[in-house]
Amino acid sequence: MELADEGARREPAGIGAARAYDLVRKELLKELGADFFRSYLEPLRLVAEWNGSLLFCAGSRVAQDRIRQQVVHRLEVRMRTYEPRVGPIEILLDHEFPPEVRGLVDARIEEVRGQVVVSAPFGRAQSFSFDTLCVDASNHRAVTVARMIAAGAGVTFPIWLVHSPPGCGKSHILGAIAQEAAIRTPERKVLAMTGQEFLEAFQSALHKKRDSSAFKDMVRAPDLLLIDDFHRVCGKKATEEEMFDTMADVTRRGGQVVLAANHGPEGLEGLDEVLRSKLKGAATCEITEPDESLRRRILDMRVQHHALANPGFSVAPEALDMIANRLHVTGRELDGAVAQLIIEFKICGGTQVTLEAAANALQNKLSESAERRITVQLVIKVVARHFNMTPQQLLERTRRHAIARPRQTAMYLACQMTHASLPDIGQRFGGFDHTTVMYARDRIADLVEKDPTVKAEIEGLMRAIRREP
Repeated sequence: MELADEGARREPAGIGAARAYDLVRKELLKELGADFFRSYLEPLRLVAEWNGSLLFCAGSRVAQDRIRQQVVHRLEVRMRTYEPRVGPIEILLDHEFPPEVRGLVDARIEEVRGQVVVSAPFGRAQSFSFDTLCVDASNHRAVTVARMIAAGAGVTFPIWLVHSPPGCGKSHILGAIAQEAAIRTPERKVLAMTGQEFLEAFQSALHKKRDSSAFKDMVRAPDLLLIDDFHRVCGKKATEEEMFDTMADVTRRGGQVVLAANHGPEGLEGLDEVLRSKLKGAATCEITEPDESLRRRILDMRVQHHALANPGFSVAPEALDMIANRLHVTGRELDGAVAQLIIEFKICGGTQVTLEAAANALQNKLSESAERRITVQLVIKVVARHFNMTPQQLLERTRRHAIARPRQTAMYLACQMTHASLPDIGQRFGGFDHTTVMYARDRIADLVEKDPTVKAEIEGLMRAIRREP
C-alpha cells in the first residue's frame, strides 16, 4: 500500500511533527473513510514531543482504544514519511499525561472547547451549540430540558430520552449539552458516545476474551452520560443488558443519562422489555419536523454559517422563502439543499444565488417533494400500525369501538391528506358508502376541535404519514 502520493512525497524531510500530522490526517481521512475519521480521529490532538515520544490526546476512551488497535501503527509509519525523526506515538486521555506537559494539555482542551464537530452533507462541519440551535414549538421543550441538564439541574429526572425522526436535531442537542456542561460545570465528568460506539466497544471486550472491567469503568464513571443513536443497541441482547446495568449504575450514583433515538420507548423495535419498561419510566421529549417558519430560520442560519468559509456566498431572500415553502423536509435535508446552493454559487462565479438559480439547482429535490402523493393505502398502513392492528383488521366491517374508532381516524386522515374523493375513500376502505366517510370525517374533526389529546394524536399520525418512505 502506498503511504503517500508522489506529490506528497516531495515534501522536504524534517518538516516538523505538527506539519507532518496535518498531512497525515488528510491521508487517513481518505483511507479510513469520513465516518471513522469523524468518530475517532477528528478530536485527536498532537499535544507535545516529550522524552522522545509524540503525545496525542484522544477525545474519549472508546476513541483511544480504536486508535491504539487500528491506527497508531499507520500513524507512526506515515508520520515518519514526512518527519524521519518522529519517535514512538502514545495515545492518551487528558488525565493520563505526565505533570510536566499537563499545562499543554489544558491549553489544547481550552483551544478545542466549544468545537464539537458533527457530520453534515458533503463533509461540512458546524458547531453543535445552543447558540446555533433554531428553536420553535417543535423543539422548545427538548431544548429547555437540555439547557437544564447542561447547567447541572436535571438530576430530578436521571434518565432523559429525546426522540424524533432522523435529521431533526437530536445530535445537535446532545452536542450542545456536552459543550455547555464542559463550560458551566467543568467538575462533572462527561462522556458522549453513539450507540454504535457503545456496541462496538462492548463487543470488542467480549470477543477478545479480555477483562471487560476497563470498558465498564469507562462508561459507568461519568456524572453525565450522553448516548446518541440509542436505537443502534436495540435487538442486541447482551449489549442491551450492559446498557441497562450502565444506566442503573450511573443514576444510582446520582448521575444523569441522556439518550437520543429515532423513536420513543414504544416504537423502539427489538428493545428488551425490561429496558423498555425502564425507559417508559424516564422523562421523554419528542422533537417534530420543522414547520415552514422554522425551516426558513434554519436556512438563514446555514447560509450564514457557510458564508464564513465561502466569502461572498449569499442567497436571495425570496429564494429562501421558496425553499422553506416547498421543501417539507428536516434540518439535515435543508443542509443538503444549502450545499447544492453553494455549488451553484461557485459555478455562477460568486454572485448571489437568485430565485431562478435556486429553483434550477434544486429542481430534483423540489420535484420529488411536489410529486410525492400520499395515498389512502399509506394512510391505512400507518394508522393500523399506530393502533397495533393489521390493515385487514382496520378494514373489518364492524361497529366494535376498538376497530371503528381507528377506522374513522383513518378515513378522516384520508380526507385531509389525499386527493381521493369521498366515494373513492369509501371504496378503498372495503366498500363503505360516501356518507359513512363523511360521518367519520366530521366525527373526528369534532373531537380534534374539543379534545387536545385527540388533536395531538392526529398531528402525530400526520407526521408519521408524511415521513413514511
